[in-house]
Amino acid sequence: MTMENDDGKAEIEMLRETRFITGSKYEGTWDAIDMTGIGRYVTPYKVVLEGEFRNGMLHGHGSMYWPRGQRMDGVWIRGRMVQRRYTFADGLAYRENGWDYCVYPDRRFYKCMVNGLKPAGEVLKTNDQPTKIIPPFCYDTGAGIFDPDSNCVTSYRNCKKILQIPTATESAWIKKNCRKGWSEPTGHQEWLREYWQSGAADFATLPHVSQDDEAENWWQRLTKFARYSLADKHDMMDKAQLCLKERLKNYRRNIDIKD
Repeated sequence: MTMENDDGKAEIEMLRETRFITGSKYEGTWDAIDMTGIGRYVTPYKVVLEGEFRNGMLHGHGSMYWPRGQRMDGVWIRGRMVQRRYTFADGLAYRENGWDYCVYPDRRFYKCMVNGLKPAGEVLKTNDQPTKIIPPFCYDTGAGIFDPDSNCVTSYRNCKKILQIPTATESAWIKKNCRKGWSEPTGHQEWLREYWQSGAADFATLPHVSQDDEAENWWQRLTKFARYSLADKHDMMDKAQLCLKERLKNYRRNIDIKD
C-alpha cells in the first residue's frame, strides 16, 4: 500500500517490517530510500524508539523506552533531541529545572507519596524495594554498587560484572550523595534547621495553648473527642446503672429457670 505527500513527488510504503544485520528492526513507513513517516525502531539492546521519522532519523514527536521501564518523551529535529521529559520506571517524572523531589523539607520517596508513609521503625531507606545490602566501604548508586578501591560500579546480582567505570567527577558525586555501607557520626548539621530558623515555618497555624487555660484541660483544645457537660455525664451514669440492673435481673431469672 502506498500514499503520496502534498506535493505528489514521493511515495511512502506503509507498515513494512525490516530486520537489519545489526540485530535491530524497524516496523513502519518508508519512502524510496529510508525510514520516513511513522515507525517503531528496536535496537539490539531492546531500547525502543517510536514516533515520527524522516530520512532514517527521528524528526518530530517521539518516545524512547528502556527495558527496565524508563521512558523519554521528546521532540527531535533531524535526529537531535530539542525537548525532553524523562519518566522513571515507577512513574516519577523528572524535571531538569526546579526539581524538588526528595529534597528538604519533603524527603519522601515516590513510593511514600503514592502509598503513604510507613510507621516508625519501618520507614523506607530506598525507593526501590527490597533495600539493597551494601558491602562495607562501598556505595549504592541506584544502578549498582560502587567500590572506591577499584573505581567500578558492579551489578547487584553479580559483583564480578562491571557496569560502569565512573569519571573522577562522577566518583566524587557518588561519594558525596549516595547511600553508603557504613555509619559514622555526622555532628551538628546547621542546614537541618534552616527551615525553622528562616522564618518560613508558619507557627500561627500550629495548635497552641493559651496561658490562661487551666493545666488539667488544655489537652481538650487539641483533640476531637466528644465533650459532655456535667449534666450529660450524670445522665449517662444513670443510664448505665439502669442497664446493669436490667442485666442482673435477666441473669438471675435465667438461673431460676435452670433450677
